[in-house]
Amino acid sequence: MRMLLCLTLGTLILASASVNAAGPGGLQVLEGYVHEPLQGIDSVVGKISKKDGLEIFYEIGSIPRPGGPAFGGQFSDRPQRMPKDQLRWYRETTVHGQPVHLAHGKNDALLVSFPLQGINFSTTVRTPDEMAQALLMILTYPNPVVEDEKAPR
Repeated sequence: MRMLLCLTLGTLILASASVNAAGPGGLQVLEGYVHEPLQGIDSVVGKISKKDGLEIFYEIGSIPRPGGPAFGGQFSDRPQRMPKDQLRWYRETTVHGQPVHLAHGKNDALLVSFPLQGINFSTTVRTPDEMAQALLMILTYPNPVVEDEKAPR
């Protein structure tokens, strides 16, 4: 029932909200949200937020070579690393041909990673509406339409 409510709310929001490609990788930002690049030391970081609304943080790091040493700022698949006793649910899927890992913690944390892109998104969702808003934005990364526009013709 809760999943059905989330999907219904998500569809309504998507149908009524205007979006713009203002986030990393062409991520579509819902109306009222702003993308703010932040200063990272050894990775690319930023925030997508709305006044009195969600704050979605992201971190893009280099992908460590298998078997090689790990360095600060490198990508670590945060949803996969969440302890099982702290999970409400964990899912793996494919979006725009990219694997995506999603975890929702008992502490309301939503973690989403795109392992081939080296990016983690994190936010706190307390309601089905917040879950829908977060996923409607996060799952537009990377936006293949924006990427295709950058390709030479």
